[in-house]
Amino acid sequence: MNALQSAMPDLLTTGGAATFILLAMRIGGLVLIAPVFSSKQVPMKLRTAIIVIFSIVLVPVARAHAHILPQITPLTFLSETVIGFGLGLGTAIVIGAASAAGDMMSVQMGLAGASVLDPMTNIQVPVLGQFMTAFVTLLLFSSGGHLVMIDGLGSSLEVLPVGSIPDIGAGALAMAKMGGQLLSLGVMFSAPVMAATMLCNVALAILTRAAPQLQIITVAFPLQIIVGLFTLAAGLSLTAVWFTGWAAYHDGLLDRLLGPMLSGVR
Repeated sequence: MNALQSAMPDLLTTGGAATFILLAMRIGGLVLIAPVFSSKQVPMKLRTAIIVIFSIVLVPVARAHAHILPQITPLTFLSETVIGFGLGLGTAIVIGAASAAGDMMSVQMGLAGASVLDPMTNIQVPVLGQFMTAFVTLLLFSSGGHLVMIDGLGSSLEVLPVGSIPDIGAGALAMAKMGGQLLSLGVMFSAPVMAATMLCNVALAILTRAAPQLQIITVAFPLQIIVGLFTLAAGLSLTAVWFTGWAAYHDGLLDRLLGPMLSGVR
């Protein structure tokens, strides 16, 4: 309440309303792409309330770091939205990588046909993809991922003041290149299961060639699932250990995403 009361005078000063609106655009871009906040299960009224409250609270910080008087133009609207997307993309990539890892493991284990409705995106995804998404989301927020996103939002007000115009083209290109990072993270999360199932398939192929009368193919499918699930259970701890250093990884992603935009700030 004290933070809201201290922010109200800033809204009534010259440029205060423009700062509030542009800051809301930045926070809105973050909310639209950040995990959980962007879920279709979160009511629109709640998302709007989050944007308004955070905008009011952060107005004094934005005013303190503003070098120029913010102006509402289509270009500043677009700039603030792109910056918000970049702030949320650093976290969304990790969740997307977990979903991609689940898809890869489902294909290797033969469970690609077992799909369920993802409540966060309202699309059909493999069961393991849904499980990995939920597991990594839990790890993310239990390790303070939401606080890291808020801290990144506050730091961005100093590095990229509200109303400044960054190099949007360079920022969009950096975001597009993050697709490769998503794939590499997905392979890293799914590597133990993929390696175990591949070795299992190689062993079964050798046995089939060595002793065709054993009819190994009849047990290949359930054995492949058992090996995959056992390896997945054993490898979840490795994924949890990786998240102990997730904050530093997130900061590195933000540097790679927002760094190119700083070169053209004006």
